[in-house]
Parts: sequence; structure tokens; C-alpha cells
Amino acid sequence: MRQKKRKKRKLRTGRLLLFFAAVILVFSLLFQAPSLFSEYIREDTFGALPMYRTKEISSDEISSGELILVNGSYSYSFAQEDRTVPIASEKNNAWQVKDEVIRLLPVTIRQMNKMFRACERATGIDNISVISAYRDYDYQDGLFRDRVNSDGYYEAIRWVAVPGYSEHHTGYAADLAIAGEEGDTSTFTSEGDYGWVEENAWRYGFIRRFPENKTAITGIANEPWHYRYVGKPHAYIMHQTGMCLEEYEEYVKSYRYGEKYIDLNIHGDEYKIYYVPASDGETTELPVPLFGAYTVSGNNIDGFIVTEKD
Repeated sequence: MRQKKRKKRKLRTGRLLLFFAAVILVFSLLFQAPSLFSEYIREDTFGALPMYRTKEISSDEISSGELILVNGSYSYSFAQEDRTVPIASEKNNAWQVKDEVIRLLPVTIRQMNKMFRACERATGIDNISVISAYRDYDYQDGLFRDRVNSDGYYEAIRWVAVPGYSEHHTGYAADLAIAGEEGDTSTFTSEGDYGWVEENAWRYGFIRRFPENKTAITGIANEPWHYRYVGKPHAYIMHQTGMCLEEYEEYVKSYRYGEKYIDLNIHGDEYKIYYVPASDGETTELPVPLFGAYTVSGNNIDGFIVTEKD
């Protein structure tokens, strides 16, 4: 009998110890790793301990990367190598493309594969089609001239970028449409189930580039069909704050390396984002983290944006 009582006491004690251990573990996760349970956009300052090294980068790289701004004031540098590929050979069956010659950069296609597959699973829609994507200078010139001839210059520039100043030169931008059963297409809007794209595009690094309330800033009329890849952390910030790309570029420039950075958490994924001005010389000494993953993009204006992912 005594042995049985001792065994029961030991069993109860063991269970209590396991219970308290579990409680301690939960609280340690809550207080020591809050990033697992929260999301935020805030600013922080660089610490005194240097955790960065210097990487020399060609100043010409200011015109390449996912965050380059191409608009009526900043032209695209055609010195960049054309790395676009045909969409038809890389896409999955969750979306469509108008013809086999339409091209995008591989990263844009990969993220569209993910986005439209998720859209199909959520809504059943699989008839979103890309009808225009990468354009070289001559193609854009033809579009612009046709619009000027039909509608006049001032109306044309509201809808079609001047050749050399179009986002479509980058390989990161695409125009969407709704494909019909007879091979026809209709205008893409955010109505009904198609609204899923505008609401969730940021999760895959895309922004609706030309919203109606930003026309005075972008210089382009409302285009619910035009989407641009910028990368998930940047798309998230723009989605949450309502900034367009022009506004975001100015916003990031206030977070200069050595002073402060954007401290971003998206459902447990942590990022640091900061700006480095380009030098006047042929190369720029770019501070990058000693450890961990990071990306660098020029802004096509005056500097570079570094994005760390912890």
C-alpha cells in the first residue's frame, strides 16, 4: 500500500512538473519571441556594435532591381541585359497568357504562379490572363504613337507612358484581363471574386501600381489591371500604409544607413530596410550585413535600398 501511494505521489508530482514546464515554455515564447505572434512596421536605430561589412557595387546598378522607379520623370536604362523569358513556358495552369511571345522576368513569373494558384484555390478563378508585359522601346513607341493619333497627345499620356519611361520595360510589370471562353478578354477590375488579387497581391510581392487616388502623383490614370512586382516586404508596407511606389521611394530614403532603419515583422518574418545614397564615382561602397540573407535594389534615382531578412 505504501509503495502504491508513493508511486501515485510521484506520478502527480511528475504531471505537475510537466504542466509548469509547459507554462514556462509558453510564456518564454510570448515574451522572448513576440515576433511569432505579431506584425508591425516601426523604426529602430543602428546599434553601436558593427554587424556590417562593405561591398563595392557599380554605381550603374542604381538602375536595376525590384524597386527601380520608372515613370514620367525617371527613364529606364536599356543598358540592362534583357533577362526576360516567355511566360507560356514557365507558368502553371492557374492563369493564362494572351500569346507565346509575352515575356516577364523569371522572378515575376514565379511569384505570379504562387499568387494565381492561391487565388484559384480561394475563389475557383483560373481565367485571369496577362495580356501585356515586357515591352522594348520600339514596341512602346508604337503604342504611344497610335494613342496620340487616335486621342491626342495630352489624353495619350494619361494612359500610355512615353517610350523609355514605361514600367513595362522593366519585366516586373504586367497588365491583367479576364479571359472569355471564346478567346476574347474583358477589362480586369477588382469586382467580385477578382477582388482577391488586389487584397492579397502583397503576399506575393505585387502592388496595384496606378490606383485612382494616386493619379496626381503617378501621372497615370486609374489602372486596376496593372500590377508591379516589388518584393513582399515592400508590397506589405505599401498595402498597409496606402502609399504608391513614388511615395514609398521617398519614405525609404528617410531611413539612411547608420541612422535608422525600417524594422518590419510580417507574421514572424523579420526584415530590416535601409537606404544608401549612391556615390559620385564609378562604384559605391555599400554596407551589407555580416550574416544572414539580404537583397539590394537600386531606386533608379539616387541610391540603393538594402533589405535584410533575419
